[in-house]
Amino acid sequence: MNEAAASALRVMRANAQIALGYARDHPDWRQSRLVVDAIAKRVEEVAEAAKTRFPRAVRGDYPDIEWDEIAGMRDHLAHDYGNVDLDILEEVVDERLPRLVSTIDGILAE
Repeated sequence: MNEAAASALRVMRANAQIALGYARDHPDWRQSRLVVDAIAKRVEEVAEAAKTRFPRAVRGDYPDIEWDEIAGMRDHLAHDYGNVDLDILEEVVDERLPRLVSTIDGILAE
């Protein structure tokens, strides 16, 4: 893996971990606009790194990462930020980010 790809994965992982930490530290995070905004921003940063920093030419080498879904989330958060669907964001926090972190850990360990 080239350094640009590894760097993008590290950025994705770091932002995912921060979002997960916010959710863990604020169990009722859906009730706080401040925490929702913080989590959504970190999810947007994960997606931004996936979409713009990870080399498109090698995405096919990592099919366990849902590149198109991540890019779609980035576009939604960046262009329609005021309409964050809390159910979708909760699914991202509860299911997709932990899976993404685990996948990235496996890739970086290779």
